[in-house]
Amino acid sequence: MKRIARLLAYSVVLMSIATRSVCADKPLFSLTLATPTAPLKSGAELRLLVTVTNTSDRTIGFIRSPGEIPDEWFRYKVHIHNEAGQSAPASGHARELKNKQTFDFQSSYARWLKPGESFADNVEITKLYDLSQPGMYTISVEREFPPAQNLGAGSIKSNTVTVTVTK
Repeated sequence: MKRIARLLAYSVVLMSIATRSVCADKPLFSLTLATPTAPLKSGAELRLLVTVTNTSDRTIGFIRSPGEIPDEWFRYKVHIHNEAGQSAPASGHARELKNKQTFDFQSSYARWLKPGESFADNVEITKLYDLSQPGMYTISVEREFPPAQNLGAGSIKSNTVTVTVTK
Protein backbone atom coordinates (compact mmCIF):
# COMPACT_ATOMS: atom_id res chain seq x y z
CA MET A 1 0.00 0.00 0.00
CA LYS A 2 2.86 2.40 0.84
CA ARG A 3 4.41 1.61 -2.51
CA ILE A 4 1.21 2.54 -4.38
CA ALA A 5 0.83 5.77 -2.37
CA ARG A 6 4.46 6.69 -3.09
CA LEU A 7 4.00 5.91 -6.80
CA LEU A 8 0.85 8.02 -6.88
CA ALA A 9 2.65 10.91 -5.14
CA TYR A 10 5.54 10.76 -7.66
CA SER A 11 3.03 10.75 -10.52
CA VAL A 12 1.31 13.87 -9.20
CA VAL A 13 4.66 15.67 -8.80
CA LEU A 14 5.80 14.72 -12.30
CA MET A 15 2.48 15.83 -13.83
CA SER A 16 2.64 19.21 -12.09
CA ILE A 17 6.23 19.74 -13.29
CA ALA A 18 5.23 18.81 -16.84
CA THR A 19 2.26 21.19 -16.70
CA ARG A 20 4.47 24.04 -15.47
CA SER A 21 7.07 23.49 -18.18
CA VAL A 22 4.40 23.43 -20.90
CA CYS A 23 2.94 26.73 -19.57
CA ALA A 24 6.42 28.26 -19.31
CA ASP A 25 7.15 27.39 -22.95
CA LYS A 26 3.99 29.09 -24.23
CA PRO A 27 4.72 32.74 -25.11
CA LEU A 28 2.73 35.43 -23.31
CA PHE A 29 2.23 37.45 -26.47
CA SER A 30 3.27 37.50 -30.09
CA LEU A 31 4.64 40.25 -32.33
CA THR A 32 3.81 40.19 -36.01
CA LEU A 33 5.65 42.60 -38.28
CA ALA A 34 3.72 43.54 -41.44
CA THR A 35 5.58 42.83 -44.68
CA PRO A 36 6.26 45.94 -46.78
CA THR A 37 4.28 45.89 -50.03
CA ALA A 38 6.75 47.80 -52.24
CA PRO A 39 10.48 48.57 -52.44
CA LEU A 40 11.67 51.58 -50.46
CA LYS A 41 13.31 54.44 -52.28
CA SER A 42 16.71 55.41 -50.80
CA GLY A 43 16.23 58.17 -48.23
CA ALA A 44 12.46 57.60 -47.86
CA GLU A 45 10.78 57.04 -44.52
CA LEU A 46 10.04 53.44 -43.52
CA ARG A 47 7.28 52.74 -41.02
CA LEU A 48 6.27 49.19 -40.18
CA LEU A 49 3.14 48.04 -38.41
CA VAL A 50 3.67 45.70 -35.45
CA THR A 51 0.66 43.73 -34.21
CA VAL A 52 0.83 42.67 -30.56
CA THR A 53 -1.42 39.72 -29.69
CA ASN A 54 -2.02 38.30 -26.22
CA THR A 55 -1.43 34.55 -26.60
CA SER A 56 -1.66 33.80 -22.87
CA ASP A 57 -4.65 32.82 -20.76
CA ARG A 58 -4.61 36.05 -18.71
CA THR A 59 -5.16 39.77 -19.28
CA ILE A 60 -1.92 41.69 -19.90
CA GLY A 61 -1.38 45.46 -19.76
CA PHE A 62 0.99 47.13 -22.23
CA ILE A 63 2.24 50.65 -21.49
CA ARG A 64 1.84 52.84 -24.56
CA SER A 65 1.21 56.33 -25.81
CA PRO A 66 -2.34 57.50 -26.39
CA GLY A 67 -3.76 57.48 -29.90
CA GLU A 68 -5.23 55.07 -32.41
CA ILE A 69 -1.88 53.85 -33.79
CA PRO A 70 0.84 55.80 -31.97
CA ASP A 71 4.50 55.91 -32.98
CA GLU A 72 5.96 53.46 -30.48
CA TRP A 73 9.49 52.96 -31.88
CA PHE A 74 11.09 53.48 -28.46
CA ARG A 75 9.26 50.47 -26.97
CA TYR A 76 10.93 48.04 -29.38
CA LYS A 77 14.45 46.84 -29.97
CA VAL A 78 14.91 46.80 -33.74
CA HIS A 79 17.17 44.22 -35.42
CA ILE A 80 18.13 45.23 -38.96
CA HIS A 81 20.85 43.70 -41.14
CA ASN A 82 22.01 44.14 -44.72
CA GLU A 83 22.68 41.33 -47.19
CA ALA A 84 26.15 40.77 -45.70
CA GLY A 85 24.63 40.26 -42.24
CA GLN A 86 25.97 43.56 -40.90
CA SER A 87 23.81 45.85 -38.78
CA ALA A 88 22.50 48.87 -40.63
CA PRO A 89 24.16 52.12 -39.54
CA ALA A 90 22.43 54.29 -36.96
CA SER A 91 20.52 57.32 -38.22
CA GLY A 92 21.53 60.86 -37.29
CA HIS A 93 18.59 60.98 -34.86
CA ALA A 94 19.73 57.77 -33.15
CA ARG A 95 23.29 59.11 -32.83
CA GLU A 96 21.92 62.30 -31.23
CA LEU A 97 19.87 60.29 -28.76
CA LYS A 98 22.89 58.20 -27.82
CA ASN A 99 24.76 61.35 -26.73
CA LYS A 100 21.87 62.79 -24.71
CA GLN A 101 20.94 61.97 -21.17
CA THR A 102 17.76 59.94 -21.13
CA PHE A 103 15.17 59.58 -18.42
CA ASP A 104 13.19 56.52 -17.53
CA PHE A 105 9.52 57.45 -17.63
CA GLN A 106 6.33 55.52 -17.42
CA SER A 107 3.16 56.36 -19.26
CA SER A 108 -0.03 56.34 -17.25
CA TYR A 109 -1.80 54.96 -20.31
CA ALA A 110 -2.01 51.21 -20.79
CA ARG A 111 -3.75 48.99 -23.29
CA TRP A 112 -5.18 45.94 -21.56
CA LEU A 113 -5.46 42.88 -23.77
CA LYS A 114 -7.63 39.92 -22.86
CA PRO A 115 -6.51 36.52 -24.17
CA GLY A 116 -6.64 36.53 -27.97
CA GLU A 117 -6.94 40.34 -28.33
CA SER A 118 -4.51 42.48 -30.37
CA PHE A 119 -3.44 46.06 -31.00
CA ALA A 120 -1.15 47.65 -33.60
CA ASP A 121 1.88 49.90 -33.12
CA ASN A 122 3.60 52.03 -35.71
CA VAL A 123 7.43 51.76 -35.67
CA GLU A 124 9.43 54.28 -37.70
CA ILE A 125 12.49 52.22 -38.66
CA THR A 126 14.29 55.09 -40.44
CA LYS A 127 14.13 57.17 -37.25
CA LEU A 128 16.73 54.75 -35.86
CA TYR A 129 18.58 53.40 -38.89
CA ASP A 130 20.06 54.87 -42.06
CA LEU A 131 18.64 52.97 -45.04
CA SER A 132 20.08 55.25 -47.73
CA GLN A 133 22.25 52.49 -49.22
CA PRO A 134 20.43 50.36 -51.81
CA GLY A 135 20.13 46.66 -51.06
CA MET A 136 18.07 44.12 -49.16
CA TYR A 137 17.61 44.44 -45.40
CA THR A 138 16.09 41.96 -42.95
CA ILE A 139 14.17 43.49 -40.06
CA SER A 140 12.64 42.11 -36.87
CA VAL A 141 11.61 43.73 -33.60
CA GLU A 142 11.65 42.63 -29.99
CA ARG A 143 9.62 43.81 -26.99
CA GLU A 144 10.25 43.14 -23.32
CA PHE A 145 7.62 41.59 -21.09
CA PRO A 146 5.40 44.31 -19.58
CA PRO A 147 6.65 45.32 -16.10
CA ALA A 148 4.94 44.96 -12.72
CA GLN A 149 2.55 42.14 -13.67
CA ASN A 150 4.39 39.10 -12.31
CA LEU A 151 5.19 37.93 -15.85
CA GLY A 152 8.88 37.43 -15.16
CA ALA A 153 11.71 38.81 -17.26
CA GLY A 154 12.31 38.31 -20.93
CA SER A 155 11.24 39.46 -24.34
CA ILE A 156 9.41 38.29 -27.43
CA LYS A 157 10.82 38.60 -30.95
CA SER A 158 8.73 39.14 -34.09
CA ASN A 159 8.87 37.47 -37.44
CA THR A 160 11.51 38.74 -39.89
CA VAL A 161 10.59 40.77 -42.97
CA THR A 162 12.73 41.77 -45.93
CA VAL A 163 12.85 45.31 -47.29
CA THR A 164 14.41 46.18 -50.64
CA VAL A 165 15.91 49.67 -50.85
CA THR A 166 16.34 51.10 -54.36
CA LYS A 167 18.08 54.24 -55.65
